[in-house]
Amino acid sequence: MESVRIVSAGVAHPPYRVPQAEAARQIGLFAGDPRRVAAIARGTKIASRAVTLAPDQLVKLGGIEERNRIYQNTAPGLALEAAARALGESSREQVGCLVTSSCTGYSVPGWNVQLVEQLGLRCDTARLPITESGCAGGVVALAHAAHYLRAHPGASALAVAAELCSLSFHAGGGEGNITSTLIFGDGAGACLLQAGEGPGARVLDSMTMLIPGTRDALGFDLTGHGFYPVLKRELVTLLPPAVEAAAAQLLTRNRLSPADVRAWLLHPGGARILSGIEARLGLKRESTRWSWDSMREHGNTSSAAIFDVIRRYLEWAPEPGPAVIAAFGPGVSVELLLVDGAW
Repeated sequence: MESVRIVSAGVAHPPYRVPQAEAARQIGLFAGDPRRVAAIARGTKIASRAVTLAPDQLVKLGGIEERNRIYQNTAPGLALEAAARALGESSREQVGCLVTSSCTGYSVPGWNVQLVEQLGLRCDTARLPITESGCAGGVVALAHAAHYLRAHPGASALAVAAELCSLSFHAGGGEGNITSTLIFGDGAGACLLQAGEGPGARVLDSMTMLIPGTRDALGFDLTGHGFYPVLKRELVTLLPPAVEAAAAQLLTRNRLSPADVRAWLLHPGGARILSGIEARLGLKRESTRWSWDSMREHGNTSSAAIFDVIRRYLEWAPEPGPAVIAAFGPGVSVELLLVDGAW
């Protein structure tokens, strides 16, 4: 089987950075419970996040048309910036596949068309847009890009995600909306994958696992005011055993155990989720630090977040050894990649 490697990653974020303490202060005023909001904010372990609009503009957002127009005007530029950084000096001619992920806005045609044109990719580049995988979309995109390359020796592929989570803020919303507003940020990420031997993180296997009976635990409701986040408390207890079970299945079929894994590149979905997974799998912070560092600096940027975690891991240039990339999205679904460093 053709070897496939993740060779580079790039990220991009909008210009406005909001310290978490300031975000909590403003959200607390709208929620009418400043103390509770401040307590939730402290528990996120997030220092600041990037957002598309200044906070005083975000709170004035109107209906779905205005929000989606901002998405259409902003997301493609962030995606382009992240993709260009992932590509670097690599040949555009070799890119045969572009897989894109986004769940915080909508456009037809999708911004993948703009990427093909603005990056100078071939007009016969295969394009696959992923719109309903939520925070897991980045890993889903990577898995599909790897599948393409195994059937196309000598080619390369791009996986790109762009999310404007701040556009789902609704003043005076319920607890799920308040929590998501304190956790999510805006940004884009991309990875370049290549077929054949060489440096990078070699993709060994992938898998997906649905958690039965959890359709209502995570997602978006589409209303006249835009996307409204659904984020149930149960996620904190649902995800750790599900990740453990999925990882065990993935590792077992590759004749590995959790003790063999050198790094766990987890989607930075929230401090309690990361801590819960660490506790369930018996992980040391040393093996998950890239996720914590990303969350502290950028919060949870939905499907784009995993690319920042991978970027940090690749820049660390670790010794060869197995690593698990994991993300979680609506379904509730756990999406995994097993990789092995080859530096």
